[in-house]
Amino acid sequence: MPAQPDLGTQHQFHGVQPVLPVADAARAARYFRDVLGFEIDFIAGEPPSYARVKKGDDRRHGDPVYIRLWQCTGAPGTGAAWKGEIVIHVGHDVDGLYDAYARRGVTIIEPLVSQPWGLREFAIREPDGHVLRFCGYT
Repeated sequence: MPAQPDLGTQHQFHGVQPVLPVADAARAARYFRDVLGFEIDFIAGEPPSYARVKKGDDRRHGDPVYIRLWQCTGAPGTGAAWKGEIVIHVGHDVDGLYDAYARRGVTIIEPLVSQPWGLREFAIREPDGHVLRFCGYT
């Protein structure tokens, strides 16, 4: 069998945008902006049903982070029971970010810890139940 082409290189894969199912896309986007420090990139639909938040455009600390927020209903297969976890790499002062989130009342489910693999990390749960794990190199 001939070798398969490396499609990731051929098509220049360069980013990931996780999609999190949420109960209310506009509310979720505001939470990511007002509490977690993201920017609202867009909110779509009338009424709103889809949104994207972002952080980091200048690439001084790596690629930008984009998270898509998809408003779901309770119908089977629409994500009512689907919960996601994403990891966000922090380029500067993960300890300070942890402290800021704690002061804002963010639900921290795993406290800040230095891992043996060289990352310092903590995890939060946002209002729709998804886990966001923030980590930085020690």
